[in-house]
Amino acid sequence: KELFDLTLEEALDLRESEKTSSCSICGTLRRRAIDHAAKDIGADVIATGHNLDDTLQTFVINMLSGDTTKIGWMDPDNSSNTLRKIKPFCEIYESEIVFYAFTNDIPFQTEPCPHMNEGIRTEIREFLNSLEGKHSGIKNNLYQSIIKVSQSVKDGNNKQKTICIKCGNDCTGKICSVCNMVLKLKENQT
Repeated sequence: KELFDLTLEEALDLRESEKTSSCSICGTLRRRAIDHAAKDIGADVIATGHNLDDTLQTFVINMLSGDTTKIGWMDPDNSSNTLRKIKPFCEIYESEIVFYAFTNDIPFQTEPCPHMNEGIRTEIREFLNSLEGKHSGIKNNLYQSIIKVSQSVKDGNNKQKTICIKCGNDCTGKICSVCNMVLKLKENQT
């Protein structure tokens, strides 16, 4: 609430339609909150817990929504950004990570998101798990293809980075996606 002057539940109530998924709103705001926290402690690298399943699901969601620009961001970050993001688990199955954590008494999130069934991600997860069950290794093959496609899209997507006029973060337009989302949500408040 202190970063955006909105809680997630308030943001969900303010969205114009169910077309804007809870995952889209939460993910956008969560990433910015993590960036703020990293800057507050002087970190220059953020390691996220994204796993193979997360990556595949996100790729399929982006493809189905026609958002090919985001596909260029899926390749692990090797840029010289001041705040790099890495995904050390991006080639490991979610089930293997859960099994490791469980057998080694490492605490992990067990409560599902209360909004998880609002978007398409659950259906895509089930579809990909079904494919993997019938064709072992298909997730790894898809991941290798995603990396190649992501690199091609990234190489062809040479948008000039600018600074957001509202918050000062990097963006590719006048206003970053986070500020744009918060502005639209707050417009719906009135």
